Amino acid sequence: MGAAPRSLSYTLAIRMIAASVTVSFLLMLLFAAHYLANTASLRDATLHANVYAIAQALNRGKNPAALALYRDHPDAYGFRVFDRRNLARRRILAAANTRWLPPVQHAARTSPGLSGDAVADDLLEGFARIRPDGRALPGHHVVSLLIHRVVLDGHKYWVQAYMIGDPAWAGTTVIIDKLTSHVLIPALFIIPALTLAIFLAVRTALLPLRQLSQEATKIGNAVARGQTLVPVSEQGMAREFSDVAATINTILARLERSLQLQKQFTSDAAHELRTPLAVLQLETSQLPPSPVRERIKNDLSELGNLVNELLRFAQAEDVMAHERDVVNVASVARTVSEDAVVAALPRRQTIELDHAAAGCTVAGNATLIEIAIRNLLDNALKYSPPGSTVAVRVDSGPVVVVEDCGPGIPADQRGAIFERFWRADRQAGNGAGIGLALVRRIAQLHDGCARIEDRPAGGTRLVLDLTPGQNLPASSQKILSA
Repeated sequence: MGAAPRSLSYTLAIRMIAASVTVSFLLMLLFAAHYLANTASLRDATLHANVYAIAQALNRGKNPAALALYRDHPDAYGFRVFDRRNLARRRILAAANTRWLPPVQHAARTSPGLSGDAVADDLLEGFARIRPDGRALPGHHVVSLLIHRVVLDGHKYWVQAYMIGDPAWAGTTVIIDKLTSHVLIPALFIIPALTLAIFLAVRTALLPLRQLSQEATKIGNAVARGQTLVPVSEQGMAREFSDVAATINTILARLERSLQLQKQFTSDAAHELRTPLAVLQLETSQLPPSPVRERIKNDLSELGNLVNELLRFAQAEDVMAHERDVVNVASVARTVSEDAVVAALPRRQTIELDHAAAGCTVAGNATLIEIAIRNLLDNALKYSPPGSTVAVRVDSGPVVVVEDCGPGIPADQRGAIFERFWRADRQAGNGAGIGLALVRRIAQLHDGCARIEDRPAGGTRLVLDLTPGQNLPASSQKILSA
């Protein structure tokens, strides 16, 4: 048995989440590609990250020169940190690998026109790519330099930082941080909110479709129970859904008409045949005794039984629709078993009845349930050998189980035993093939089912299961259990 199909809303939600994740992933790729393609921008961002890391280390009382970037790659990364721009009062707070940094300006080197508080121009903020004169660069020809002021907890730091290439792949960390702050974190907030909004909007838009599904379930249940088919409401639906509802209603009208004509024809034919059959049976009884007369009487009896079964079949739905009550199935089974003793005595057959103490009531029609149990018991007595035992058991549910000791039914024929006019080769006696079909129909009218089960000891085990919901489609059972 395969897995239950997912709802349309669930499927749409999963697809929206997948699409959002895919779009976010593509944005991250585009963002990363933009930084990788723009080398100057990546160097600038990397140096800004290095400057802040240096300032944070100083602010925590640590020496930034001990950072792995400057310790492990002295030829590629360096920095110098001042406490202020003023030439007269500035001092170096920390430095590492300063070979490629501009010379430090001091007050003594300034022109006589500058005062002791003169501001030097070597700490003008900005990013630059410089080519130092007369100095060979290790593998690269450009120094990326950043001069930036950082303020942390009231402390000001003027930082000069440079990098030649990026052998430590410090830019990768910058790209990851940028992706996290500019794409990933916004996506974590936007995607769920957007998905929920779209999901609610789609779910609201699909409410008419859900209504159509529920109406279709009700129609299936009504057909199974023999109830009148109620048209689907077309009000308040979008044009596409209302067109579907209108089409369903047209089909329902034709189906209802067809069912009514079928039931009316069956009922009329049965009624019309009963009178001539009664006349033939009366006239046959006046013939002189002979084997031919007995065969004719048996054939007429079988034909009369067929007409009666067809009439019951046609009237079952109308009876069920107008006559419903709480029925004690155990009590009905006892009555049927007692009445069947008369038919069992000539063949010395025994009928055993076992019923549960509780849970044997169902809302339905007592007459129809009696007909169903009687047909099952008559079938068992008919095909059980003389002197055998037929067991009737009523379990909670209610469930009626009838077991016989007959020849059984081959596995390849079990799917057809509840079809109308079915007769197997094992049937050597009389029968029109309507009895078990009527049992199944009566079970369906009570939301139940009729089935055949394996009997290890041989024979046949037929089950009339009147447990509510047994005859509902799988979709209906899901709706009822939700």
